[in-house]
Amino acid sequence: MLKSMLVKNFAIIDNIEVDFSNNMTVLTGETGAGKSLIIDAIGLLFGDRASSEMVRHGENKAIIEGVFDNSNEEINNLLSSFNIDIDDFLVIRREIYENGKSICKVNGNTVNLNFLQEISIYLGNIHTQFDNEKLVNPKNYLSFIDDDENKKLLLDYEEKLKIYNKINKRYTELIKSEDENNQKLDFYKFQYNELKKANLNSSEEEELKNRLLIMNNHEKITSSINEFLDLYNANDLLDKIYESINILEKLSKFDEKYHDYKKTIEENYYSINDVLEEINLNFKNQDFDFDELNEINDRLGVYSDYKRKYKMTTDEIVEYFQNIANEIEKIENFDTLSVQLEKEVAIAYNDVIKIAECLSERRKTIAKNLVEEIRSNLIDLQLENTILDIVISTDKTKLQKTGIDDIDILITFNKGEPLKPLSKVASGGELSRFMLALKTIASNKFNNQTLVFDEIDNGVSGGVAYSIANKIKEISKHCQVLCVTHLVQVAAKADHQLFLSKSIDESGRTSTRIKELNYDERVEEISKMASFGNSSEASINLAKELLKN
Repeated sequence: MLKSMLVKNFAIIDNIEVDFSNNMTVLTGETGAGKSLIIDAIGLLFGDRASSEMVRHGENKAIIEGVFDNSNEEINNLLSSFNIDIDDFLVIRREIYENGKSICKVNGNTVNLNFLQEISIYLGNIHTQFDNEKLVNPKNYLSFIDDDENKKLLLDYEEKLKIYNKINKRYTELIKSEDENNQKLDFYKFQYNELKKANLNSSEEEELKNRLLIMNNHEKITSSINEFLDLYNANDLLDKIYESINILEKLSKFDEKYHDYKKTIEENYYSINDVLEEINLNFKNQDFDFDELNEINDRLGVYSDYKRKYKMTTDEIVEYFQNIANEIEKIENFDTLSVQLEKEVAIAYNDVIKIAECLSERRKTIAKNLVEEIRSNLIDLQLENTILDIVISTDKTKLQKTGIDDIDILITFNKGEPLKPLSKVASGGELSRFMLALKTIASNKFNNQTLVFDEIDNGVSGGVAYSIANKIKEISKHCQVLCVTHLVQVAAKADHQLFLSKSIDESGRTSTRIKELNYDERVEEISKMASFGNSSEASINLAKELLKN
């Protein structure tokens, strides 16, 4: 429930703070005073998109901040999931900048618009005369029918439907590809045998390249090894190192540190000796083999030919070879695979259709009860001649996101006329009353939420206006109701009345003002509403009578 709201620099509103009460509150005032701006501000708290055009001319940003009672477990679960502190009050703040930037905050924490919209589901909703368009679109009818249990079933249905669609897609693609794959099989086998015979792998290719590098530089390598060995052999370097070890051995008798020097050189002496012996051995085996060179070039030529032919690297060719093997296996085992997938499709279909049928049966039961409730409420709203039916047709071959049902509301508001789709027979006033009947039925689900009605009584008068006022009052027993109206019948029925007016300051700027009216002020305002803006004794008496009743 909305407790209070601050609106600053929002269109013609410069800075107002307003407290809201329980039950039914009406917003009245002259046209253009800002009643719809208050509703727009509440809409922003409910997650509506912001526009820089909302910022008051000459200001940097607009601010809308609302304080709500918070006793909703679902909201607290959402807050916890985002590590937002939970309190007895929920503070929502929107900041809209002239450069188009917009910021949402919940309890001081910046959140995205989607999160705010999730929360708003449990805060309330706004109904305008334009929302009647939902009634002329059968796609929206499920929202009137499905209760919490149906929504849980629908979640299970959607999960099972995803599984079914995934398996069915695989099966369909397999069947479609049968002829094409049979034509490819010979080609795949040819490539498979060709690549199997080539036996390519990147490790062998790298080894061959390294070996080729050595053989192509045989003379340089031989010359360098000779030069290396001559350094040691011609100068007797190893012998001289050995002699230095003996000298250090003699010195160690006089000073222990020479023993450490001798040990270090001795270790390196044996390491160098091992290296020289290994290089000598390799040098003796360095005979150049033209046959090996030809074999290496031939083998590398195979790699080059296949990479050019397949336009792939060696690693890609190896991967392609494995893919071909898998494709051949799949094609050759088509019958086995298709039978298996067909069974999986049947199981998945049975899983999803079982839930869909249960959902459909529940909808038919709910629809039957809903018809009677709507008819009863429409009688209260002076549509006593209404006959209606909610038609649910099922098609098990058409698995839609919402189930297997197509729903339409057939209705006639006049005796003797045949039932027709709601969208084709209802006037604006009838649609408003029909929507109000639905809201009345659903109002017990909106405990402590804020329901906003923005001129839904437009275009009606007399007894119908009284009926609408009574119905809105009935809804306010279960939740907080805010209602913008121009009808005295609705205004008089409210528990509280907020009056909006415009004023011009010293600088010539127009601003909106809002105040809660006391009894005498309500009498004055309602009398003006009843007499085209000018109070008279008769209109004042009428206002008192309306408030009394």
